Amino acid sequence: MGATSGGRRRGVNDINVTPFVDVVLVLLVIFMVTATLIVRGAIPIKLPEAGKADGLPATMLVLGVDKDGGFLVKGVAYTDEELGAFIEETVTKDPEVVAVISGDKRVPYGRVMTLIDLCQRSGVKEITAEIVRKVQ
Repeated sequence: MGATSGGRRRGVNDINVTPFVDVVLVLLVIFMVTATLIVRGAIPIKLPEAGKADGLPATMLVLGVDKDGGFLVKGVAYTDEELGAFIEETVTKDPEVVAVISGDKRVPYGRVMTLIDLCQRSGVKEITAEIVRKVQ
């Protein structure tokens, strides 16, 4: 509200829409929250009980290679020979075991290939890479 050249004050001709936008956004959030609560109870669905899914292996052997090139199983370090014996014992118990291998990004690729070779020589039929999990 600045003064004009004649010294008189001039009124504001524009509408301030900021409070209006704030109120509309709050109402939108309230609507979205209540709508999901209303819809959730509106559709009568009885979900099935989940048992063991078909196609999933009974045993998953999660193996890792740490940053120093050491082999890990559930956070326990193994030498090449110990890990080979452990994998063979696991395959003996369950021939359909799936090996899930994850490796630290700083480890040389040859160590990961050594682990894959150990799994193949021990009788593991399926080997996959674990993408999401971090090896500590």
